[in-house]
Amino acid sequence: MRETLHSTSTVTVMYIHIYYMSGCESFQMLDSKHYESRIEGLRGFLVEKDTDFALVTPSPSFQYLTGAETEMTERLVALVITSDSDPMIVAPAFEVSGLAQRTWIKGFLPWEEDEDPYAVISGWIGKKDVGYKAAFDDSLPVGIYWRAERALGRFRDSLSLASVVERMRLVKSPDELKLMKEAGRVITKAVTKAYESAEVGMTELELSRVVSNEVVRKGAKPTFTTVQFGENSALPHAGSGKRQMKKGDIVLMDCGCTVDGYNTDMTRVGVVGDPSEEQEAIYEVVREAQSAALREIQEGLACGKADGIARRVIEESGYAENFTHRLGHGIGIEVHEPPYLVRGNSLELKSGMTHSVEPGIYLEGHFGIRIEDLVCVHEEGCEEITYAPKDMFIIEPT
Repeated sequence: MRETLHSTSTVTVMYIHIYYMSGCESFQMLDSKHYESRIEGLRGFLVEKDTDFALVTPSPSFQYLTGAETEMTERLVALVITSDSDPMIVAPAFEVSGLAQRTWIKGFLPWEEDEDPYAVISGWIGKKDVGYKAAFDDSLPVGIYWRAERALGRFRDSLSLASVVERMRLVKSPDELKLMKEAGRVITKAVTKAYESAEVGMTELELSRVVSNEVVRKGAKPTFTTVQFGENSALPHAGSGKRQMKKGDIVLMDCGCTVDGYNTDMTRVGVVGDPSEEQEAIYEVVREAQSAALREIQEGLACGKADGIARRVIEESGYAENFTHRLGHGIGIEVHEPPYLVRGNSLELKSGMTHSVEPGIYLEGHFGIRIEDLVCVHEEGCEEITYAPKDMFIIEPT
């Protein structure tokens, strides 16, 4: 790693060139060309909107543009983009070396603990008599907006970056898809391992830990491992608890992980012992609802129509009131992101979009069934990128 410092009367700029870092391949999601293209897209937006600069704080958009996953804290970290200079990351000086290992960006605006980071930004951008027009990510805390405005002078206008970043994120590149497929393979193995390890008397939390441990063992990062037994499986998105597994229980696992920042999400259902006639019948309705949607999903299909295809199967089986959520959500940098497959959404699917297909039927107080897979949309049809078998897992009650 080589550091180059450039100082002016108002700001110190640090350029960091990393030649070799043991294990550094685990930090960066993609080749730098992907990020450079994204920054160029934002620069084009700034020029089109006659905007002076963009400021992006830690968020999915920050990760998408820099490659670095980092949390918002009381110490300011932000990406600063202008139309005519290198993108810069303003960050605490003592954090710069660590950030540099996780991003393609070479330019940093470091600030010391006794310095005002907003003054550092002002020193880099300068002040303007007529006021700046600035662009911000929607997740930017309002307090940061106010402090930036005090340091730079009142903004003459401000606008959101959400539309341009969301548009870029909607369609995944082959390299992004490769990471999501690998995450899909990991979660498939982890969930399968958990069903094979399940025993009567285990708690939901204990079985959840089997999934997360296996994800880590496979080299990925667990994001959520929701395990629900019996009547708890009828509560979509409820957490895992101390409920113990017993004979006759439905065992629902909704689990996800990331590989180099890209997510997967899969739900499977098992039963302890032989399924009852009702459990088996409802499972088949849900499986057919998912299959019907999967047969029709392709480029050009409206998101709302995809929801309707699966919903119709469930409605015709008499469970209309028991399918209580949308058919699916987009996925990538975030677990839930556009496109959303929900009634009334006229957005048409495009090749390269990735989303879940997860119909469910929930009988509150008894049990719930949901089958969830991820797909990548193609011109003709779609490709599943989660891989566990669709049959109900059978857990021996002995």
